[in-house]
Amino acid sequence: MRMAIALIILADLLERLKDLEAFYANTGVAPLEMVFKHCWNSNFISFHAVSGLWQAQLIIFLFAFLCGFLLLIGFRTQLFTVLSWVMMLSLHNRNVLILQGGDDLLRMVLFWAIFIPWGKKYSFDSLNTITVADALPIRSIALMGYLLQISYVYTSSALLKGAEWHTDFTAIYYAYSIDQIAYPITQLVYRYPDLLKCFTAGAFYFELLTPLLFFIPYKHAFFRTLGVVLIIGFHSINLFTLFIGLFPFIGVAVSLGLLPSSVMHTIEKHTENQKWLLSRFVLSVGSYAGQVVSWQPIKYGFSPFWSHLKTVFLIFVMVYIFDWNLSNIAKVPSKMPQQVKWFGYVLRLDQNWGMFAPAVLKDDGWFVYEGITSQNKHVDVRNPDKAMSYDKPKHVVATMKSDRWRKYGENLILAHNAYMQPYLCNYEKRVWNDAHPESKLDTLKIIFMSELSLPDYKLSTPEKRLLWMCW
Repeated sequence: MRMAIALIILADLLERLKDLEAFYANTGVAPLEMVFKHCWNSNFISFHAVSGLWQAQLIIFLFAFLCGFLLLIGFRTQLFTVLSWVMMLSLHNRNVLILQGGDDLLRMVLFWAIFIPWGKKYSFDSLNTITVADALPIRSIALMGYLLQISYVYTSSALLKGAEWHTDFTAIYYAYSIDQIAYPITQLVYRYPDLLKCFTAGAFYFELLTPLLFFIPYKHAFFRTLGVVLIIGFHSINLFTLFIGLFPFIGVAVSLGLLPSSVMHTIEKHTENQKWLLSRFVLSVGSYAGQVVSWQPIKYGFSPFWSHLKTVFLIFVMVYIFDWNLSNIAKVPSKMPQQVKWFGYVLRLDQNWGMFAPAVLKDDGWFVYEGITSQNKHVDVRNPDKAMSYDKPKHVVATMKSDRWRKYGENLILAHNAYMQPYLCNYEKRVWNDAHPESKLDTLKIIFMSELSLPDYKLSTPEKRLLWMCW
């Protein structure tokens, strides 16, 4: 799980790096002035918010990448788990407008991993510290917190869902109707309403019941393995049908820690040759690294007092997170007091697993960036080689530059987020003019062609909505 999560951290940083200026610099769509005024929580902590220069952001990104890489190879694992978590908090707090549920899940599991000895195996730290105790089962209150956190993702999501999921079973139909996230392959099943109802029921009861498998005492290893297999299957289906970024990979990666040790023993038994080659590689690289940085494994120890204090803290966090998730359920009358939520925002323990809940979003559509040059020529900024058109693209999902931009666009069209629109308009206009000095834009219109998802495969007439115009 450590290696899988570290790889996702690195992949996420590389993906975000492509939009370094757009999403993290003052010359982009989310300058610090806008963030602090409209979407900042006074309890947030972010190193990324220290400067709006893209050069400063690049340095911070590189440091986070280094931390992720050292976490991957298990070099001083506990230290770089903490640093990776801190850098992730900083990154997420800098621009909340492009976050999705997968980011919250990754951040939460990384928090619990701080207190789990996941550097004991397959790591530089394990090269010179292997003892008999390392072969024993890991027993830590943090493991229970991690297990409960995985359970909340699915059970809370199910409890937040409405009638579309558990009564008329139309939720998957509406999800596959969203052109911004539905891949063309979904059309293979989209025209079969009875099949979609089965998918909806399956998804709902999977989320509601799968976490129970992790708490069955009878044949515990079997049921835990079954639960992980179901989670992998669930996210694999989402990976190939919906454009939701790294979420499926994150869902699979964080569940690997639930595999019983017997499964890993079986895998190692059948991969002895590959394991030997990997060990030789790790030993050689580790030896070289030790010579370069005079590396020695760090042995972490706590006095009884600090061990007890840590246990009390982790129990408090477990109860706190449980209460936070419970407060998200509408039918629960008792809510967490606002006065104590600052603690959750500081450590970013805040969470809401309302994926496609209580109902699936119906406000679908596509964006049109209409530019007007000084020669009064109308150009499609996103498709300059094609004639200006408001027609629906063949595959709307293909027009999304990335899942981060898709999420940004999802927030952009909301009425309470109208403050975002002028920043996007000015950014797109500047980027075009810098790249096309021979045909600079005098005016740019950000247009959203709104198309509501209707029941029973009915088609709505697209509505042209001018979000912003800058000149």
